[in-house]
Amino acid sequence: PPPPPRPRGRAGPARAPARLGAMAHQGHSHSMQCGGAARRAKLPVVVLTGYLGAGKTTFLNYVLKEQRDKRLAVIENEIGEVSVDDALVEQKRDDMAEELIVLDNGCICCSIRGDLQKALKDLANKCESGAVKLDGILIELTGAADPAPVVQTFFMDDVVRQAFYVDNVIALVDAKHCLEKLDESKGNPEEKGTACAQIAFASTVLLNKTDLVDEATISECEKRLTEVNRVVDIIRCQQARVPLDRLFNVNAFDLAKVLDEQYMDEQEFYEFYKPKMDRSISNVGVQFQGAIVMCKFQHLLDNLLGDEESAKDFLRIKGVLNVQGSDDMFVLQCVHMLKTQNFARPWADKQRENRIIFIGRGMQQRRKELTDAVMACVAKPLRFDVGDEVQARVEKGYTLGKVIKQWDELNAYRIRLRGEGREVWAPADEDVFIKASKKHTPKAKRKP
Repeated sequence: PPPPPRPRGRAGPARAPARLGAMAHQGHSHSMQCGGAARRAKLPVVVLTGYLGAGKTTFLNYVLKEQRDKRLAVIENEIGEVSVDDALVEQKRDDMAEELIVLDNGCICCSIRGDLQKALKDLANKCESGAVKLDGILIELTGAADPAPVVQTFFMDDVVRQAFYVDNVIALVDAKHCLEKLDESKGNPEEKGTACAQIAFASTVLLNKTDLVDEATISECEKRLTEVNRVVDIIRCQQARVPLDRLFNVNAFDLAKVLDEQYMDEQEFYEFYKPKMDRSISNVGVQFQGAIVMCKFQHLLDNLLGDEESAKDFLRIKGVLNVQGSDDMFVLQCVHMLKTQNFARPWADKQRENRIIFIGRGMQQRRKELTDAVMACVAKPLRFDVGDEVQARVEKGYTLGKVIKQWDELNAYRIRLRGEGREVWAPADEDVFIKASKKHTPKAKRKP
């Protein structure tokens, strides 16, 4: 049971967002313009938090695509060995994100909080000078971050406090894994307290992926969420899609209410609060050149995530990959057994560099295994040319055929079977799918 209520502070800074909200509804613009206008208004800030795989990047893409009239600066925080999120953010062609800043030297809730302060001050200076005009800031935290220290920044740093205010702290929650994460967090708050901390300091919860669970589970999730934070506004959604007028310029965040809920006064919050971090999480990143064979990569994913026991340690897998046979960027996002993958957009003139990161428990111990498995998916020169006679694996074993195309629809070979006229694919250049006929020697074995 919670401790009995006790007196709580009501110092001035905690009430700042409420006062700004009243001004906004009297018709004042929050856009920070140059010169004197910059000194008349503060820019609203939305802090986006949520556990690994809850849908934060999906939500960010949705915001950048759907909203038409706001000029937003986006600050992303990554803690992985390989930076992936900046590639996953689908900026609109007309640069809807006025500024995109990636902070990847550590977690901004603890080790690189100074980097966040610097980024915010730089934005304030650009607005003051007229170099950029903004309507707001959106800060996306890592899935392992506690939002409370980020919120502190907007009350404790004088320059930041004068330029910005916290409009909303939005926590994305994955309905399918909500109860499991809350149980973990509550059961071991010192080592795995992140999930509860994210809810505790949120003013809005987006209960996402409700299409993956039944009504009873959704109701239980809502009940458990309100046990952590009674005053939070819970909005059900799918694909992280919510009317944006319910999330932006709503003056939803009230520090006094948050601290009331957590039985904490402001002095405690400012001076003694320690971030709740999930210290059991580690990550392994792989960054490399070359194209991957889709068939091999899908086999790798099946091995890692094919059943609940093997998938439970993989909290998140994210990747941007160059697939042999395609000119489009392949984007991968996994949460335990759930996989979302698609060809997102053309590489165009961008360097075709593969980046994939595994986030979860026990990842460091599996570093070599994961790295070797990914690198084994890289395509090698093909053994057979168009026109070569080969043996193709079909339902009843091998049958003779002729190679008629290489890298056809992501498959290594397209083969026309002799006599039948039927065409089949060999998804990878391996003997299990295709091998030399008795009359033909593969290129790899030919004498120079």
